Amino acid sequence: MDLQGVEEFKALAQRLRTFQQNKEKYSISEVTLPNYLWIAKRGGGISTCNNAFAEYLYNARMIEFTGVVKYFEYKLAYIEPESFFSELTRLNNTISEVAGHHRFFRGLAGINIDQWINRTDEQYFNQFLDYIASKNDKILTILYVHTDSKRVIENIESSLSSYIRFESIRFRFPNANELVNFLDTKYFKCHEFYLAEDAKLLLTDSIESIINSKHFNGFATIKQLAKDILYSLLTSDISRREISAELLASFTKESSYVRRIKTLGGTERTIGFDLPMGEHLR
Repeated sequence: MDLQGVEEFKALAQRLRTFQQNKEKYSISEVTLPNYLWIAKRGGGISTCNNAFAEYLYNARMIEFTGVVKYFEYKLAYIEPESFFSELTRLNNTISEVAGHHRFFRGLAGINIDQWINRTDEQYFNQFLDYIASKNDKILTILYVHTDSKRVIENIESSLSSYIRFESIRFRFPNANELVNFLDTKYFKCHEFYLAEDAKLLLTDSIESIINSKHFNGFATIKQLAKDILYSLLTSDISRREISAELLASFTKESSYVRRIKTLGGTERTIGFDLPMGEHLR
């Protein structure tokens, strides 16, 4: 529930809690969970939510788990119609591996279908969905895509609806203000460092620039940013626990925290903090 930008995911967890309570109350065992289609921006925290979802279902005892892991992730590669559809063999081998010494793997499978988002009407994709349906008694499948195209999403949902029970969950990537609060809580306050208000503003501006750059990789980039700031703090001559904008800006000059991206023209662009020329902190 501490995750930012995943309101539909949190609502799903609440619904499933009610679902489990009513199953136990009315002694109904034959109704099972649907599979899921998760929709997010690239780097939007799907892996984090896969892990959290598996732990949630495990602790709530909503599905059975057997194997060396509770969930695994798999990227379904696109195969041309005239070629052999080797993906089912590869996927089946992966399932056997994560089953370990158990006869069957029971748990979650997070399967990326990005390479198929415009080909969901092809025969091989339908064969894949048939395969997923055949595993429903043992594996809860989470299909996930990185797109914000309404048309693409509708086409995927239409294809899935003919083969499997599923529910769509959309992930809204947190905005810069939410990400600053996330970093402040998870990386700074827990170490008793505190962001001054001017530092929060500077950090918000920097994150907005990072989000809009082509080099942005979602939460991985944001977490790297936080760890680099902490590294910069601990390699600086710091005398207090308050982090100011001026301190953050100083890291662009002498710290490895700064990321410099070379452009096609051979120039460099700084990804990080910098105070506008001539601006004085109040």
